[in-house]
Amino acid sequence: ERELARLPKGEQVAGTPTADIRKRCFSLFKEEYKDTYSTILETWKEAKELENMGGTLAQRQQLFDKTKRNLNHTFTALSKAHGFEGTYLLAGRVVNQDGGLGHVFMTPGAERFFAERCRAGDDEIIGHFKAHV
Repeated sequence: ERELARLPKGEQVAGTPTADIRKRCFSLFKEEYKDTYSTILETWKEAKELENMGGTLAQRQQLFDKTKRNLNHTFTALSKAHGFEGTYLLAGRVVNQDGGLGHVFMTPGAERFFAERCRAGDDEIIGHFKAHV
């Protein structure tokens, strides 16, 4: 309904909107949020994925792996394109389900950050992080 409200006054839609109407609504949305529409849509997608997060262990593993791949790709792309270096830790926080859900990632410029600054290898730093969350 919110998206249909973007249509010009007097243009009402009864029932399910057609593909053409959905396209026009999307064009109006992109026009209204020129600089941020892709971020808005990505955030909406992530929120929807989080809504469905309570699924089976296999579903949680798939979501974890997908998130890990996306973050790895983002960090790697930022490192290559802009020289941004970074690291992140990712872990599931459901104690009885998420024992195997732990990941540490470092861009080339941040390699060995945890080993040198925290005196902890990947497994150890993931363990500390899981204890924290």
